[in-house]
Amino acid sequence: MIRIRGFFSRLLPLLLLSMTMIGLLQPGRTHAVSSSGTLQDGLKHFELYATDGYLTLPDGEQVYIWGYSLENKKGSAVYPAPTLVMAEGDNVEVTLTNIGPSKEGIKRLAHTIHWHGLDTDQANDGVPHTSPAIQVGESFTYRFEATHAGTYFYHCHVDTIEHLQMGMHGSLIVKAKDGAKQAWTGGPSYDKEYVFHLNEIDPVWHHAVENGLAYDRTDFHPRYWTINGKAFPNLMEDPDSFIEGTVGETVLVRLINSGYEEHPFHLHGHHFQVIATDGRPLPVPYEKDTINIGSGERYDILIKFTQSGEFPFHSHKITDNTNNGVYPGGLHTMTSVKAAETAVHGHSAGGGHGSHDSVAGSQPTSDPVDSVTDLAQPQISIGASAYSIKELRIQRGTAVTWVNDDSQIHTVSALDGSFESKNIVPKQAWSHTFDKAGTYIYYCATHPSMEAKIIVE
Repeated sequence: MIRIRGFFSRLLPLLLLSMTMIGLLQPGRTHAVSSSGTLQDGLKHFELYATDGYLTLPDGEQVYIWGYSLENKKGSAVYPAPTLVMAEGDNVEVTLTNIGPSKEGIKRLAHTIHWHGLDTDQANDGVPHTSPAIQVGESFTYRFEATHAGTYFYHCHVDTIEHLQMGMHGSLIVKAKDGAKQAWTGGPSYDKEYVFHLNEIDPVWHHAVENGLAYDRTDFHPRYWTINGKAFPNLMEDPDSFIEGTVGETVLVRLINSGYEEHPFHLHGHHFQVIATDGRPLPVPYEKDTINIGSGERYDILIKFTQSGEFPFHSHKITDNTNNGVYPGGLHTMTSVKAAETAVHGHSAGGGHGSHDSVAGSQPTSDPVDSVTDLAQPQISIGASAYSIKELRIQRGTAVTWVNDDSQIHTVSALDGSFESKNIVPKQAWSHTFDKAGTYIYYCATHPSMEAKIIVE
């Protein structure tokens, strides 16, 4: 955040324009979409529409997607698809209408829904060479009984390798009967639950499909990894994608891997119980702090909070924690546990300061500004992944102040060693006076992808 009133008045029109453009480009939702359906003649009924859309990634990269939507509106696909929630024993109908893409020049392809993990009959299995695919302008109603409470997902099975990567996948959760907070009817109880739907994105595939270009389907190199369609640091904006609790509480986390890669998920500060896999209870739960989730697998884990603090929960495969090669990013979220006597409503997204890779925190309070010239008393905000001013031009003799507006520790470290803040704790500030002309590149010593520049004239 830039706190210089005169400068801000000049910058405000540009910021408003930028925010308007960002609002036009990004999806309207801030967290995962879900639906509990409607009751019709004793059946739980859902309406889904197959179409296209766009997904904006943390660094501003936009990718074209195919997907499902709750709206009968071309271009309204969401990533991942809406989470469908039902109860054990429900008789379910899901009507899929293929309304086709909004983008011109895109092939008008057939789609289906395969219910991954549900034991449906052949007619409702959504595999096009055993039951008809749904052409543009057509609808089909899938019918099944939700016989087993558990964690599942669904996806298109037409040309699966492409349609799944393009975004046609969503979570399906079967809960215990009568709204009981149990993993299954009569099963372990919990206070809160979260669904973490994992996938990965290779932008080359998406751009090729968008532009009608040929691409090699054996050449798959993801550059982004997502939980519920978001990657760090944007995960911390989504209350469905970071975990909150209080000492003494038990949280159920449903882990779904609908992608092509495996991910070893690790929790700091606590062990957890693995109680179910692939929609079925385990005969004997077992204790872990890291669990490897293969392609198509699901695990239900219970976390009993025994100590307060801010603890990372992330993939231990390091490339999973990047956004287009930049660390931190990707499959890294947080578990924020309050002491029972001090618990308050709200979210703390801070990183655990004692952690070897505590990278969580709030976003900068405004989007970073590329270049600023001649501020009389410049003040730079330090956010989770960026300094608020990337390039600042000042006169010799000017003092610059950095304020840590994040919830974790950062530094201001000159590349040439001419100044060094050491650790700046949250809500504290540090200043340096520039007495010599020159160009000074600086960075955060614990988050080296954070880098900016001071030009002294």
